[in-house]
Amino acid sequence: MTSQLMVDLVPVGEDVLEDLLALAVAEAQPGEVMPPASGESPHEARTTWTELRKGAFRDYHRRCRLSPTAPVPEVTWAVKARGRIVGAARLALVDGDPGAREVGLWLGESYRGHGISGEVAYWALAAARTMDARRLVARTVASARARRSLERIGFEVAERDGGLVGTLALP
Repeated sequence: MTSQLMVDLVPVGEDVLEDLLALAVAEAQPGEVMPPASGESPHEARTTWTELRKGAFRDYHRRCRLSPTAPVPEVTWAVKARGRIVGAARLALVDGDPGAREVGLWLGESYRGHGISGEVAYWALAAARTMDARRLVARTVASARARRSLERIGFEVAERDGGLVGTLALP
């Protein structure tokens, strides 16, 4: 996908994976990027880039690669803007709801607030439609910026469990 921002989503091969990890370590908290790794304390999982966390990051993205022979429940892409890797996006099945897909996104701190999340969301809408989804779900931290971003795209937003959950019906 390309726009005025020149936002693209690219597969996370080994070369891209290391660049994505370097960005995550430099510009994101571990808890913003992925769930805790096995064996981590809750505080460590949210705030510290350990070797265990870095290995779990690599393993996670390797498991979430598109495969023509084995469908995966979750797919991730690196987000590029103006030719640089700026974050990652994902699209996943939602347990118990075959018509829904969950979209996720994280961006490096210096790339937030530039309209990239909106561009990625429009890509997610198109990708979810090709998967015969009828609904898109987004879960994020509760913040005014996140709420505005989701609402601007058209999500209905509710506060749940200390965070925000957005839902968007697909035509």
